[in-house]
Amino acid sequence: MMPRLYADIFDLAEDIRNAPDQQGLVSAFGSLISRLGPHAYSMGTIHRTDLSQRYLIDTTYPAHWVEYYVSQHYHHIDPIIDPQRHGLRPYDWKDARIESRRQDTMLREFRDLGFRSGYAVPLHINPATLLLVSVASPDARIDGRQQMAIQLATNQFHHRYCQLTADHARAGGGMMLTKRECECLLRVAQGRDTTEIGHILAISENTIKFHLKNALHKLGCHNRVQAAVKATCLGLIHP
Repeated sequence: MMPRLYADIFDLAEDIRNAPDQQGLVSAFGSLISRLGPHAYSMGTIHRTDLSQRYLIDTTYPAHWVEYYVSQHYHHIDPIIDPQRHGLRPYDWKDARIESRRQDTMLREFRDLGFRSGYAVPLHINPATLLLVSVASPDARIDGRQQMAIQLATNQFHHRYCQLTADHARAGGGMMLTKRECECLLRVAQGRDTTEIGHILAISENTIKFHLKNALHKLGCHNRVQAAVKATCLGLIHP
């Protein structure tokens, strides 16, 4: 059973490395992580010194947690995604240093979802920016073999992500948008304001602003209308 599992993991890592586009890349990464167990993950880019430049690529954390996390501005204080603290070495979540009651509350609330352990892998995209992949597990710990598999998956994801991002930049396109980012941009293209989008999607205005900020960054736009037009031209949304 174990040899078959790791043969599958190497095959899935090859799928990550050869993904034809960014949607396929995220899908291949998710397939490998799910093969390890009932894990969830979050991945994004993080500026090493500017806390405002933190952009989500994809996550399989529960949607209600993502909504709550953003509404509480936890992405600004989360000790798991502190690049100054952890440097460029993979790390176990138990090594995160808690420096405030709010950080302790955040981690306790996350554990209440059923996650008991986690493992994170940071890699350079450029001197100022990291790709950070963080995997959460309901198990008491993520063992050494699973950690190695997560590192393998993240390294292959990083390799292909950088290639595809460069290809998109040369082609004048943007990075892949998440489903929620597309939903928000679609409503912008339809002339909806933040309050109306919140009512339609049943999410808070802070969360809408979070997703639109991500979309603007990925598309290289300065305002939401420009981003909606560009997303439409690229075929990412269909108003």
